[in-house]
Amino acid sequence: MHSLTHSFLPVALLTAASSAINLNVLNGQDFADPGLLEVNGISYSYSTASNRGAIPKTSNSSFNNAGGWAAPENSFPQDSPAQSPGGWAKAGTSWAPDVVQLTDYDSSFAMYYASEINGNGGQPHCLGLARNRDNPNGPFTDGSTQSFICPASEGGAIDPEAFLDDDNSRYLAYKIDGPFNGQGPCGGTQGNTPIMLQPLQHDGYTFNGDARQVWDAQSAGVLGIEAPALLKRDGVYFLFYSVGCYAGNDYRTDYVTASNIYGPYSNPRTLLQTGDFGLFGPGGLDVVPGSLHATFHSLIQSGNVSAGRQLNTVVLSVNGNTATIS
Repeated sequence: MHSLTHSFLPVALLTAASSAINLNVLNGQDFADPGLLEVNGISYSYSTASNRGAIPKTSNSSFNNAGGWAAPENSFPQDSPAQSPGGWAKAGTSWAPDVVQLTDYDSSFAMYYASEINGNGGQPHCLGLARNRDNPNGPFTDGSTQSFICPASEGGAIDPEAFLDDDNSRYLAYKIDGPFNGQGPCGGTQGNTPIMLQPLQHDGYTFNGDARQVWDAQSAGVLGIEAPALLKRDGVYFLFYSVGCYAGNDYRTDYVTASNIYGPYSNPRTLLQTGDFGLFGPGGLDVVPGSLHATFHSLIQSGNVSAGRQLNTVVLSVNGNTATIS
């Protein structure tokens, strides 16, 4: 979710080069809210802009090789028309990108992201869509004159998550950003923080019906949720999401399941929390559709988001409606 400026801290790798979970694969570099894409056997991960200003990207020719991730490079420069003077988005405010290849359309790459609306400051974030015709490395560009999805009166939208179902139905999940209006776990209030699901046509842009709420903080029994991620396995839909305040050790990753993509979802359970594998505040999980490969971030230092958030990788295990890390 949120972006903070800090210095990169050198921290040693904490796990073996190949295992079900690999921690801090970028050696202490900040890489929050990692989106994950896999194309032709190469894994790509994209991060919140943080102090780089532009959205960074890293890649690995072998997902489960912890030492194989490249140094981050910019993938969505700030000179894109949408973030230039007069554009709809404020440069340097991009959060939680998710990139997909539109294999059911023209095989181009679409980057969904959240940026603050340009203005005099204090504006909500809304969703944008940047594109690259044939290269997942970028540079991605957004020539739009207005945002893609923007429920500004409700606090805006963040944390987009693209999903292609096995029947080739395409969707975009996102969070209504109730905390922008002072509602949410970092402010200590309940607030309205629903997860929405917008059906899309194959171009990844045109709406294919109305957005529908599929889960919310009240249903989860917590103060706030964010960072949705979808996985379907053997007819079961898994909706992963982060719980709590992103800045503290109470941040964790939960999930619910359903037999229909719109729900009803039920039976919230915790996948990752502080203390698991020596982690602090693990969240922001993203899953490759059709795969069990996932990325997530955690605090580099206990209770100190200003020190940054590290990139971690994991291979999930699924048995019926239960997801685990083994």
